[in-house]
Amino acid sequence: MSTIPNVLEYKCPCCGAGLKFSGAEQKLSCEYCGNTFEVETVKEYNASLGRTDEQSVSWEDAPTEQWNDDEQSQMRSYICNSCGGEIITDDTTAATFCPYCENPAVLPGNVSGGLRPDAVIPFKTSKEDAQQAFLKLCKGKPLLPKDFTAKHRLEKITGIYVPFWLYECSGSIDSQYKATRTHHWSDAHYIYTKTDHYMLSRGASAQFDGIPMDGSSKMDDTIMESIEPFDMTQVVDFDTAYLSGFLADKYDVEAKSGEDRIRQRVDNTFTDLLSGSFVGYSSVVPTSRQLQVKHSKAKYVLLPVWMLHTKYQDKTYVFAMNGQTGKMTGTLPIDKKRQWGWFSLVTAAVTVAVTLIQLLGQ
Repeated sequence: MSTIPNVLEYKCPCCGAGLKFSGAEQKLSCEYCGNTFEVETVKEYNASLGRTDEQSVSWEDAPTEQWNDDEQSQMRSYICNSCGGEIITDDTTAATFCPYCENPAVLPGNVSGGLRPDAVIPFKTSKEDAQQAFLKLCKGKPLLPKDFTAKHRLEKITGIYVPFWLYECSGSIDSQYKATRTHHWSDAHYIYTKTDHYMLSRGASAQFDGIPMDGSSKMDDTIMESIEPFDMTQVVDFDTAYLSGFLADKYDVEAKSGEDRIRQRVDNTFTDLLSGSFVGYSSVVPTSRQLQVKHSKAKYVLLPVWMLHTKYQDKTYVFAMNGQTGKMTGTLPIDKKRQWGWFSLVTAAVTVAVTLIQLLGQ
């Protein structure tokens, strides 16, 4: 006998359909009957029906080929409460959709115990917002492939809660620099240059609260940092209801793994801060730096991101939008045929212009 845990679903009290969290209303909404509900109301309703994450189902095993150890260590299997279908995911998935009935499914085993997030920023933007932001990014790009904004590509945009670590730390820096000021003047006979040399010292200290670092190895750190900042004042206590209707991952990068990156981000912050104090110098060259960073703790949170992974001519393009602020990033492909067409058009226009100039000059 084998036992597979059920997923955690939030059902509509009116029609029984699966509910999704609405970023616009900050409530659970039903796409079938159009009703919306407070999170606590639905949780109480589910509890009254005896729905918890402890349900399970069993059956007799039939002889079949077995997963190998490596595959088993990275896979999890769950049962959909709505249709009974089996949902197979990797070991970092915390929320997904049933492939058979498309009901949203929260996988409580991956957000429980030591894996349970401390907090979450709920989605504030919708899939339609993400689609419009993507179209705006593509607008006015004459070299973009014509079908890159096709409807089937827009439908692939997916909302996902990405695991992040928020670091709290204190930092201080002491730096020395060589600087110069150069003056130029002239008289009837000579041009003069005077260069004054200086030794500068600068220091700063600060308390940092909530420096984010992507906690998923699946996500490109550069892309995740490019859609910052998130408004950390809108962080709320974690509740699985916020995951309903979205994908979600748990972290697979430990908090201590990010200490070097956090140190670099603190260093960059101090560099930007101190650079504003070098006014009136012709050149400033650092000679020594002493940076100290003391870590206090890291908080595990889920942050909202709209993602699109799409292929064009065997190359994958990734787009991401901050699910709270709407800030989007991504690199667009170039249609080689259209590129050559524009190059030929510009070349022809330049040739005509040069010819006209030559004719007019004769």
